[in-house]
Amino acid sequence: MKKLRVPHRTKSARVVQELVRLAAGLAASGSRVEDAFWENCLTAKIHAQLRTGDDQNLESALDQLYDTDPGGYSEFMYAIEAAIECSIFTRGNHTYDVLMLAVPMLTWSRFSIPSGLIAESVLSELRGQLQVQVLADDAQLALADCLFSPDQLPRGYHLTHELARKLWSTAVTGQRDLHMNPRQLPETGRFLSDTRYLLGGIAVPQGKPMFRWQQGTAGEHKGSNVSALQFSKEQILHAWQTHGTAVLLPLFQGCAFELLMPDGFFSAWRAADRLARPYSVRATVDFLETTLGISPDRLRAVIAPFYDQWLEEYRIGFTLKDRDSVLYGIIWGLVGDEDENTDSVAQIEAALRECGVTQTILLQEHFLLEYCEECGGPLFPNVNGEIVHAEFPEEGEVAPIHLH
Repeated sequence: MKKLRVPHRTKSARVVQELVRLAAGLAASGSRVEDAFWENCLTAKIHAQLRTGDDQNLESALDQLYDTDPGGYSEFMYAIEAAIECSIFTRGNHTYDVLMLAVPMLTWSRFSIPSGLIAESVLSELRGQLQVQVLADDAQLALADCLFSPDQLPRGYHLTHELARKLWSTAVTGQRDLHMNPRQLPETGRFLSDTRYLLGGIAVPQGKPMFRWQQGTAGEHKGSNVSALQFSKEQILHAWQTHGTAVLLPLFQGCAFELLMPDGFFSAWRAADRLARPYSVRATVDFLETTLGISPDRLRAVIAPFYDQWLEEYRIGFTLKDRDSVLYGIIWGLVGDEDENTDSVAQIEAALRECGVTQTILLQEHFLLEYCEECGGPLFPNVNGEIVHAEFPEEGEVAPIHLH
């Protein structure tokens, strides 16, 4: 997952070096008790930075560690994420473990993919299904009443933490919904395939499980004699997809969509980033197949690597086998720790084969990240090794279809 960038104030070299020192100490730790020492010191420093409302020192320390200490970089990134999405929350005489929850949904449509405010009745049903199918018995859940596109997620560490605190407070106080002002959210870009997120806050009495898959003994289930094996993640995901999909059907009219596993904000985000790539391949092939009235084996995919300072993404241009013009293009971005040594091409080709596209061409050149000067959209490779604008047939050339 790429780091989020927001406007910064002047950084403090002293703070940056202290953050780097603590992260390096944690990465070099040789025992669990030493881990705890470094983690506590680092967490306190991170929280101090989050309270300033400025991400500059955190970003600068990450950049320095990325160049000099990969182990420290990983530990520091994990520590930042943990400080943002989870905490201990005290209200009165009660102490809670709290977590920022994300529920990702992969979706595609020839029409507009929904985002923005969710009707109270739909939100109530979603909350009920999450409580029953996903969360542990003692979990209190509050949901933001908005379906977020990637463009509408909070930008930067301290803004994400602010939203997390609002969700935790809503959950702990027994409220069910956190109202979002749609006028304060950025506009959503229009794509054939995209991701949507439902965000929430979970609160449980300290030390209690949050998710159903954590409930490890039959005695932890209210009046239940079933074993923990019946609450595996796979079974929970299947139940959530079955019941959650039924609730969301009215919201996603004219769209195909797939629910992913609800989880902590950053874990769910990373999973969605990875799974969105093969999903977009399937969506594109389905779109071309149904819109043009052709079978997938008539398509050809041209794959090319694109670089900035290093490999950033692969772009895939779809053509008909007997034509050179690019009908449509998609981006397979690198996520997490993927780089030139990751066999991303094999993943792309496997996703294409699963959709019935068997002819692929891999261009070996290193292409620069190029975009159309007029519309700003990305350019895609064709069979001749040229980077061109995708040109879909005019409406009169397209056979009418119904989206199922």
